Amino acid sequence: MATTPNELCYYSLGLLVVFFFWRFVVRARCCRTKGTQRLHSSCIIVTGCDYGFGREIALHLHRMGATVYAGVLSTKSGEKLLAACSKLDKEANKRLHPIVMDVTKQDDIDQAVKLVQASGLPLQACVNNAGISAFGWAEELPTSTYERNMNVNFLGTVRMTKAFLPLLRKSKGRLINMGSIGARMPSAFGSAYLSTKAAMSSYNDCVRQEVYRFGVSVCLIEPGFFATELLANGAKAGATKSVPSVYPKYADKMKATQKPIEMLEWLNGSLDRVTDCVVDGITNRWPLARYTIGYDARLIRHVLSYSPSWVVDMIQTAQD
Repeated sequence: MATTPNELCYYSLGLLVVFFFWRFVVRARCCRTKGTQRLHSSCIIVTGCDYGFGREIALHLHRMGATVYAGVLSTKSGEKLLAACSKLDKEANKRLHPIVMDVTKQDDIDQAVKLVQASGLPLQACVNNAGISAFGWAEELPTSTYERNMNVNFLGTVRMTKAFLPLLRKSKGRLINMGSIGARMPSAFGSAYLSTKAAMSSYNDCVRQEVYRFGVSVCLIEPGFFATELLANGAKAGATKSVPSVYPKYADKMKATQKPIEMLEWLNGSLDRVTDCVVDGITNRWPLARYTIGYDARLIRHVLSYSPSWVVDMIQTAQD
């Protein structure tokens, strides 16, 4: 018997109700207990903990009871991280272990693997957060800037993933990759950074489809603009010596770019929103494949990604 339009409408409505109940009630509230308990008997490695998301992720996971191996670029950064942790826990160094690790150096990564193995704890998650940025006109940025960004943001993730997947397979752990919503909608003046996140996004999905068979979940974090030091560092890294240019002056374009970014950072608020999604990806029985965080990120994912290119181009070039 053929389904009537009214019946089809009811079936569709019923499926929507079931989906939203599972997504926002069951999955959000009832599926993190066991994963959270595992934190007390396992370890997690996080890269890029010198500042920003990585620093907050490492501190938050430590407060939840996990043993955290926090990758930093210098001993000084590690000391600052321990000092911040010690304010709340005098025995911080028993579970928080800063390790000097440059994700562009295989020897550093191999040493980190040995430290995690020596702990005797199962690896619950590897969080690939390390990243650098650089603003600038694509024609004028030196190729070395692209190579440096790709080496950290994309190849660093590849190196870490290859090194730690054997441990994650053994523990049926989680691989968490810090992407960017800009991978969905790159913008002028950001090609050196956003292209690396687009590459990471594609790599993330390929790995996710390969390792599901081992019980390993792979999650991509897609934040919008949040107040980290990435903006300032990217502005500094993109600045080049004054040379004749057919484009607007770097300083003027950077100033025009910075204003809306700072407004969005204020609007999106605390870094805790991103940290909470990372924790959910690590502890939830049914982690999401992608976590989109921030008002700007949701606008890009659900609206602008489906808009005609001329609309997006008009928005992106309005400051020129």
